[in-house]
This record gives sequence, C-alpha cells and structure tokens, in this order.
Amino acid sequence: MLPWEHAAVAYVLYSGYSRLRYGTSPNGWAVLVVLFASQLPDLIDKPLAWEFGLVPSGRSVAHSIFVGVPLSAVVFMVARQYGRPQLGAGFGIGYLSHLATDAVPLYPGSSTSFGSILWPVRTYEEPSGSTDGFVETTIELLAQGLSLFTADPGTNMLVGGVLVGLMVLLWLIDGVPGLRELAILISWPVTKLWTTVVAK
Repeated sequence: MLPWEHAAVAYVLYSGYSRLRYGTSPNGWAVLVVLFASQLPDLIDKPLAWEFGLVPSGRSVAHSIFVGVPLSAVVFMVARQYGRPQLGAGFGIGYLSHLATDAVPLYPGSSTSFGSILWPVRTYEEPSGSTDGFVETTIELLAQGLSLFTADPGTNMLVGGVLVGLMVLLWLIDGVPGLRELAILISWPVTKLWTTVVAK
C-alpha cells in the first residue's frame, strides 16, 4: 500500500476505537502517534534495504509480526504506566494496521503477501524495479499519487483515493484532531530558538 493509504486505514480504525472505547473523537496527540506509527515499518525497512542493504527487503524486520506485536505491546504498557493509554493504543493500531494491510490485499493487483509479516520465517520478494533506492522510489510513489487526478487513474488509485477521502471526511467530523498539536510541534523549535537565543 501507499503511505497515504496506510495513514487512512490507521486513522479510520483509531477513530472507531476512540469512539467505542472512550465515547469521544480521537485525542490530537494520539492521532499524530497513529499517523507516525502507520508509516514506521516503511521508514525503518525501506531505507535499510534499498539504501544500505542491511535487511533482505523493504518488508522484513519492522514488518514482521514477531517484531511489531511485541513492540506495540511494550509501547502500550509504557504509555499506560505514564497515564497515556490512548497514545499506546494509537501506536499499536497504526503500526499493526500497516502490517495487516501489507499482508491482506485491499484491491486487485496490490503487492501484498503474508511473507511480508512472517520474517524471518518467510521472506518477502520485492516486485521488480522497487529497489531503486529509498529516495527515488519515494518520488515515484508521490508521482503515482498524483495520477489520481489524471483522466484514467486506474482502480488502485481510485481505491486509495476513496480511502483517503473517507479519512478526511471522518477527520473533519472528528473536529480535525491533531492539527493544533502539529502546529505546536512545528512551532516548538522556532519558539525555543527565539527564547534561548534571539530574545536574550
């Protein structure tokens, strides 16, 4: 799946979880954790495989359930110990939904495989041309995303577009959680620099 599709699935799942578990729309900080965790397996495996050759494929160590499940459990326990169970649940939902949607096809022709979540018991075979390098492949993926706006985007892009559209609609209904928190994160280095250097 493409990065925005992983994010969309993770957000929809977490929004549903938040409403069922807490009876409210998602917490903003938890949303940022969900979105980060939904990308984390690719942010670890793909550079390690495609740029440095340290792991066998772009879906290996961080995509493995033997890593993802214990990691999610540890993050949840630590978050709960610090009184932030929503953050722990958000991490687990984001991370594990990434593994699930890489293993189970959501649309015809998607490059999914149970081998991608069973490393080291099984190894995922990269599709041809997908290991040109992390930066190059990321640029190609972004170009694929733009194909949604062409005259003939294809089934995969349409399904991805529907997923993202559903996420955005739900996010708006939820009251745009995470937007204020993202602004805080972005402005923090500038504020810190201003108070420690410029304002003195």
